[in-house]
Amino acid sequence: ITSTLRLICERALACGITQLRVVVEPTGRYHKLLLRIAYSLGLQTALVDAGHVVKMRAVLFGDSGKTDQRDPYAIEAVAAQGRLIADRRHAAVYELLRQWGKLYQNAEVALIEAKSRVHNALTLLFPDFDFSTDFLYGPSGQAIVRCFGLDPHRIAELNLSRLYVRLGRHCAIRRSSVTRLLAQARQTVAALAKSRITDLLAHELALAWEDFELATRRRQAARAQLETLYDEARIADRLLPQVAGSGISKMAMARLLGETGPLSAYASWRQLLRMGGVNLRERKSGTYVGQTRIARTGRPLFRAIINQIALALVRHDRLFGTYYHHKTGVQKMPGKKAMTAVGRKIVKMIWGWYRSGAAFDRTRVFQCEAQRRHAA
Repeated sequence: ITSTLRLICERALACGITQLRVVVEPTGRYHKLLLRIAYSLGLQTALVDAGHVVKMRAVLFGDSGKTDQRDPYAIEAVAAQGRLIADRRHAAVYELLRQWGKLYQNAEVALIEAKSRVHNALTLLFPDFDFSTDFLYGPSGQAIVRCFGLDPHRIAELNLSRLYVRLGRHCAIRRSSVTRLLAQARQTVAALAKSRITDLLAHELALAWEDFELATRRRQAARAQLETLYDEARIADRLLPQVAGSGISKMAMARLLGETGPLSAYASWRQLLRMGGVNLRERKSGTYVGQTRIARTGRPLFRAIINQIALALVRHDRLFGTYYHHKTGVQKMPGKKAMTAVGRKIVKMIWGWYRSGAAFDRTRVFQCEAQRRHAA
């Protein structure tokens, strides 16, 4: 790549061209490597939207075919229209926030998958186990796994007193819970005799539980790093808000900042919405009026984080509880659409909160700028 770019620069210089810009469409790790090398050689860099390139190929060549020979012409045509995306290079703390945010997301996905495997194995091995997931993944459930691997045949071998004493060494479990656990284990053992199949299921459950614990540790480590990096980012940018009293956790703000980069790079909240793909897309033609939806062309992880933040704030006693339930109950808006509206409002709230540089004030969330001017 370095040799090819240098050769292109030499040819351009021979033609009297002193400035070059490398324009690419996002293709994953390959375009990042190319842009990093081009930047190190002193070249200008930019990106174009992959969706724009697809449509431009159809315009230029009359069909939806894709080849490596067609792509450069389509990319150049999109760039000629001025539809360039800045290749932003942030401070190291923002790059670290983004990478740790990805690791946190990967750990969450692995955690969900591990829990699903635990549930599947447990259903086959111990079908009469009917405790809640809070019990299973809490101290009591972890103690049962540590002592017996959740194998009903091992649990049923002990009487109530011995079982209660053994579990009591690892957690403060209630005697009533132990009684219930033993009854369920004996019920399962009476129906499913111990065999090589049950031994295999116990092994599968143990492996799934190991993956669950590993994913939990990785998520905790990523969370600690994100919170530390957010504090570091606040030292560099004093306008970044202190999250206390807002209902938004420091970890959520850190993950969001990793996706957006420095908020000072945006001129308005509309740019922030467009970057995340939550800007509105209208469909109208003549008398036809289609549904207005969000564009979904930005960063998908940004939208996922916003949805997670919104989910914690739409309960009746939370910041957006009244707003959300008015839309679903009074306006009869579908739940997903109402959640999207809440997510967009959260983005606007965070933008105004950042620009103000003040402590969080929940009375300003549902107050328009004209009202604040009148009050002033």
